[in-house]
Amino acid sequence: MRWDRLTVGLGLGYALLAWSLGYGAVLPELRDELHMSASIAAVHGSLFGVCLIVFALFGSRFLAATSNRRLLAMSVTAMVGGGVLFGVGRTAAVTLGGAGLCGIGAALLVIVVPSIVFAHQHHAPTQAMATLNAFPMASATLLPLAVSLAGVVGISWRFSYLGPVIVIALAIVFTVGRSRVPRASSGSPVALGQLFRVPHFARRWCLLVCGVLVEIGTGIWAASIMHRQGGASESVAASLTVGFFIGMAIGRISLTTILRRIEPTRVLATSFLGSLAALGPFLLGPGLVGRVAGLTMLGLFLAPVYPLSITRLFELHDDTAALGRAAALASGFGVTFGPLILGALADAVGLGWGTFALPVFLIAGLIAMSTGRAAAQTPVASPDDGANIAV
Repeated sequence: MRWDRLTVGLGLGYALLAWSLGYGAVLPELRDELHMSASIAAVHGSLFGVCLIVFALFGSRFLAATSNRRLLAMSVTAMVGGGVLFGVGRTAAVTLGGAGLCGIGAALLVIVVPSIVFAHQHHAPTQAMATLNAFPMASATLLPLAVSLAGVVGISWRFSYLGPVIVIALAIVFTVGRSRVPRASSGSPVALGQLFRVPHFARRWCLLVCGVLVEIGTGIWAASIMHRQGGASESVAASLTVGFFIGMAIGRISLTTILRRIEPTRVLATSFLGSLAALGPFLLGPGLVGRVAGLTMLGLFLAPVYPLSITRLFELHDDTAALGRAAALASGFGVTFGPLILGALADAVGLGWGTFALPVFLIAGLIAMSTGRAAAQTPVASPDDGANIAV
């Protein structure tokens, strides 16, 4: 992996995504201010997933006709505009509008970055994806601390949310600047339906969905769990979630070293099993200390799932544009339905019981892995051109 201005800019783009979409840290206060139900609050995070699904299913022509540089510019502009709208909104309609605009920008970023990385960092794409995905963990760590600090000094969470949105956007403009942004490298154009006929693709796609369901669901609802189930105050609850994001950052930064010694399939299996074990203390305690420890361990074990799932998808075909849309579709399902399922269950049976959807998602991921182990490490042929591709 090589560091340059474009690589740093992509990492900052992920940091802006995590900050502008960091609704989990502010949901407790936002719900009290605007008297929102859990389901309406969950829609803020789910709009990102809706945008991912729409672009993945219906945006192929637009994405193909727009350069990667322009897509990056549109992405940053939309996230900044949406973040400002969300941060100043005093009604649910306005905050939802801002969340929708942020979702559009974030969806464009998620779709275009893997294609750029595989073209720009073709010698070390797994290392690059893992390292770049540590950037949003910095934002996710600092945002709850900023919200908690705002509560301590007696100012609104809106100030601590809005300022860094502008600062990170300016840093992206400075770093990317005149850097050459490569186009996606692709072979013959492939429809999403064709990708799902590639051996092992559907299984790896399902793994990505399950990982995102748990990651986003936890990120959105962790502060509320600490507040409502753990008994922490609203301002303290936000700060108690930083362990999750610190664990995620450590896990992703160390992933390259881990992969030198352990094969990716074993890393993924360990990630799912470790995450399942960590959910016990996070959801049940004992006490607030037990919940914080469990949440931190959950972040550490869950960290490899997203970058490994993305890179393993990109091993199966050479059309990176189509693969980017397929990965966005998987992320869209996870981002959309993770918060919504938890929000709907919280309204129906209470947040305590509703959070038990998280281990169900992890068990589904383990089942998807177990169904394909026998076929691992075998070469298969692309249904489009007969070329051998690695699995």
